[in-house]
Amino acid sequence: MAPGGRDKHFDVEDDDEFAKGAPGKKRRFTEFECPTCSAHNPVGDAFGNGDDIFCGYCGQSFVAEVDEDGGLRLKET
Repeated sequence: MAPGGRDKHFDVEDDDEFAKGAPGKKRRFTEFECPTCSAHNPVGDAFGNGDDIFCGYCGQSFVAEVDEDGGLRLKET
């Protein structure tokens, strides 16, 4: 653990988001892991709740669902 009891992966951006409050359903993502093939997919334009995305490896398409806590769930279409 890093000084202050924080994990070394805790970013400064996380501090800013915490201070403002969680973004909830308005959270945007720039990458995702495909639930079908487990491939890592970076995305050029950020996506969020209700956006259609697809895996660049297996081709499966998804609708992004973001919950009140800002958690991402991908639903197959």
